Order: sequence, then C-alpha cells, then structure tokens
Amino acid sequence: MKSIINDIPVTPQDWNRNPRGYIKHQKLLVRLVSWLEAQGSEVQIPEDRDGWDRGVDLIVNGLRIDLKSFGLGTYGKSLTWDSEYYRGRPAPIYKGTETDWFVHPTDGPVSEWIAAERISLRTSKYGHAPYYFQSDAIDMTAFVAS
Repeated sequence: MKSIINDIPVTPQDWNRNPRGYIKHQKLLVRLVSWLEAQGSEVQIPEDRDGWDRGVDLIVNGLRIDLKSFGLGTYGKSLTWDSEYYRGRPAPIYKGTETDWFVHPTDGPVSEWIAAERISLRTSKYGHAPYYFQSDAIDMTAFVAS
C-alpha cells in the first residue's frame, strides 16, 4: 500500500490565520497517519480546503477523524480538552459537522493517544472546556482494534 504521508501539507497555507498552529497540527497528523498505516489501517486524507473542513482531518477505516493538536486534562472521572480557546465554549458540534471521532495527542507514542466518539463530547456547565467521561475514551491501539 502506498503511503499518503506526502499528501499532507506541512507548510503554511495562504488561507490559514494561524500558521504556527497549522504546522503543529499537520506534523501531528503526519505522525498519526504514519502510525495508522503501519497498523494496516485504511487511511484517506480529504482534500485540504480553505475555510471549514467540517471537522474531518482524515478518514480511518471509514470513520471521520478530527485530530486535535492539544491533549486532555484528567479531572475526577472526566477528560477535559486542554485548550484555552475552548474554555467556556460549547462543544464544537455544529450543524454540518461530520466528525465521528476526536483524537488527542499525549506525551507518549501514538499508540497511547486518546480517541473518543463525537457523541461522547460534552459541554461544561461550569465554564470549563468540553470534556468526555474517561469511560468513553480509548487509546489508539484499542481504536484500531475496534
């Protein structure tokens, strides 16, 4: 199977207002895709387009994935998005969103990154960032096995 790593742009794009954030995201995407391909997963990259991508960074075995460039904070039984931008905002599930799963990097290898279904994402009632219950999240090894 031919790798699609070279199909992922890792340089700033004219339409993107946050070039550093975009490059960070794209480098994480390269790591994720490389690992997924090594696991034998079928991976597709939707065409990069200006504006909203409908929450789809890649398609893995038919599931639409939105890779986040930030991790998760553990608080009690929840995993909260570790992002100042999303603090106090509703879960980003908008009309037209096509995301099936979110993936969050950790400090460890890609196999330990965290995945959770979009339907598990909740809006905080207390002004925190969106969160999942820990019981709704799995690592990437389990994600690929499912």
